[in-house]
Amino acid sequence: MNNPLGIHYGSFVKDWGEDELPLIAKVKNLGFDLFEFGAPWLVEQSDDGITAFRREAEDNGVQLAVSLGLTAAQDISSTDASVRKVGLNYLTDLARAMTKVGAGMCSGIIHGAWNSKIDSYDEKSARWDNSVRSMKEACNVFADEGVIFDVEVVNRFENFLVNDCAEAMRYLDDVDSPQLGIHLDTFHMNIEEDSMVSPVILAGKRMKHFHIGENNRKFPGLGNMPWKEIFAALKAADYEGPIAMEPFVRPGGEVGSAVSLFRDLMDLSDYENDIRRSVDFVRALMV
Repeated sequence: MNNPLGIHYGSFVKDWGEDELPLIAKVKNLGFDLFEFGAPWLVEQSDDGITAFRREAEDNGVQLAVSLGLTAAQDISSTDASVRKVGLNYLTDLARAMTKVGAGMCSGIIHGAWNSKIDSYDEKSARWDNSVRSMKEACNVFADEGVIFDVEVVNRFENFLVNDCAEAMRYLDDVDSPQLGIHLDTFHMNIEEDSMVSPVILAGKRMKHFHIGENNRKFPGLGNMPWKEIFAALKAADYEGPIAMEPFVRPGGEVGSAVSLFRDLMDLSDYENDIRRSVDFVRALMV
């Protein structure tokens, strides 16, 4: 497998707004091909800041991808039209910034708000329709900018719209745009799917981004995921997109709170070498 191997910036920061430029060289040094960095950080940068970030990535030979979880104030599935407009404007601004920084893909909870809930199952249909209408409009901008956005399939505790691959397929059918892909994540699959293999096969060429993390959100190789079966499925599906680690093991700060990590999950005294060992573990699976 020649997929770029990446890592999510949440592996290194405690707060979402921390400067991410210094992480590019670190990611390269740890053995990765791709850095998945934060949309909020990107949209707040000046043109000079974006240029410096792009140059740093190019100088280090690191590919860039963007990660996003819309907030409640940006929820394109909201019943409030003004909130949906805020979300649409944000996606538009982000797409344009991605073109400038040289990142062709954004993945995450782009179809609604991260860590959001509804009071009743009966609300879901209308919220789905709101999201689809908003996403159709956003995809026109994505096409103009030549970027791809991927709907992340997440567990029921983090969003209510798209919780398994079958729902993601239906969402893409409803939006009907080549600018939209599917983003699967082993942590969420382990909660919601009946199999760790069949969703990968079902998504097929529609899957554009794949997150790897253990059942406990540690680095691959430190939990009980059936990695041989998962990578066999990726090979069977001829998956060619990024494979990005998204471990969340550092409590504290905005990041620890957002992922509900309120305990010492692992010894962090040899953190970077633990990452390198996980890189070797994954590279062996990709052979």
